[in-house]
Amino acid sequence: MFEREINKIFLEWKNRKKRKPLVIRGARQVGKTSAVNLFAEDSFKTYIYINLEQEDNLALFSRMNPVHELVQAIQLKFNKKIIAGATFIFIDEIQNSSIAMNQLRYFYEEMPDLHVAAAGSLLEVKMKSEGFSFPVGRVEYCYMHPVTFEEYLSAMKETEALHYINSVKPEKKIPSEIHNTLMKKYQEYLLVGGMPEAVARYVETKSLIDVDPVYESILTGFKDDVLKYTSIAKAKYIQYLVEHASKYIGLPVKYENFGGSGFRSREMSEAFDVLEKAMVISRVYASASSQLPIVNNLKKSPKLLYLDTGLVNYQVGLRTEIMNIKDINAVYHGQLSEQITGQTLLSQAIRKNINLSYWYREQKGSISEIDYLISYHNRLIPVEVKSGKSGTLRSLLNFIDEGRNNFAVRIYSGVSGIEKIRTPNKKQFALFSVPFYLLHRIEQLLDGVL
Repeated sequence: MFEREINKIFLEWKNRKKRKPLVIRGARQVGKTSAVNLFAEDSFKTYIYINLEQEDNLALFSRMNPVHELVQAIQLKFNKKIIAGATFIFIDEIQNSSIAMNQLRYFYEEMPDLHVAAAGSLLEVKMKSEGFSFPVGRVEYCYMHPVTFEEYLSAMKETEALHYINSVKPEKKIPSEIHNTLMKKYQEYLLVGGMPEAVARYVETKSLIDVDPVYESILTGFKDDVLKYTSIAKAKYIQYLVEHASKYIGLPVKYENFGGSGFRSREMSEAFDVLEKAMVISRVYASASSQLPIVNNLKKSPKLLYLDTGLVNYQVGLRTEIMNIKDINAVYHGQLSEQITGQTLLSQAIRKNINLSYWYREQKGSISEIDYLISYHNRLIPVEVKSGKSGTLRSLLNFIDEGRNNFAVRIYSGVSGIEKIRTPNKKQFALFSVPFYLLHRIEQLLDGVL
């Protein structure tokens, strides 16, 4: 398995003097266990992997034991000596035991030098449905997302492309030949997506047809998992959403009769809640804010994002269209470009769970909308996912005129650059245009221009 960016977070956590047990959250099949295994093998003398889907491992947490007795039982079970600083204990599928969740508190309080981490699928769903949670203030969290373009290039052994992309400065003019090459690699990434098993299969075979069984297995797993934590009556709404949400990426969500389902608003709203807690979908909420803080309007329909573009392409059938285009913004009425931009922005949030927002303003006879709002270094930055000339960005110009902002970002298929623009009201601002293949570096790039 290939290296993931989150492994840097794991290493920083390992080397920190004051740490708490680490809980890794993320959707099913985003690579939590594989990333932890790779980290453990490289960083510890002794690694103990406890999978609570296995009955004999689950038996270790059949009742609350003093933590020193639990450690002794783990030593005997795995025949490995546990030494603080040299041993790493990873409790996988921890959602299967509320006792295991509570035991993390005592690892922190009584054995703070011992490295302990946990992960599981549908953690948030199980916690809500059964009414328990991790001990407040006794654990810390990180969040894992699908593979980014940077990680994809690393997996594909595209070392020169990776080095070039990571060395680009905001003011650097990228030659058209290099830009075209990088865009082709990015289109390939869009096709494959970011589910680690799909990427690994594509690295091996270079065939999307060979990756299809991986997508199908992941989607089936999403639907099967739901049956573990809800009634059959409610499961049908969630399973419908798993099957059909990918068709509506980048679009406002109406719960009533979603996707022509005939289902009522209440049932579909609950289905959205479950899949969002499982991190399979995300909702991007509308905001009229033109300065910080971002205040969302929960009465306005949110937009929908799916977990991964590869799953979207597989379900919706966008491969041929992606293969034959020059402008990603033109695919699927611009919905795919909003999806990958949102997916990438979410992937930057490893240390905390975030919600994305979009700007929406409705006036008499006029609607203005900007795809994303992000907060960076105490500044509110509008992010527009658009092709075309800067003068066609009408909503963005309206946003600049209304607020005190003098900087905006455009994500598109063109080359990078910064240009000074005046709005119709003669207000000047800087438009930073960023090609899709640099999107995963957006925070580093902003550091160079703000």
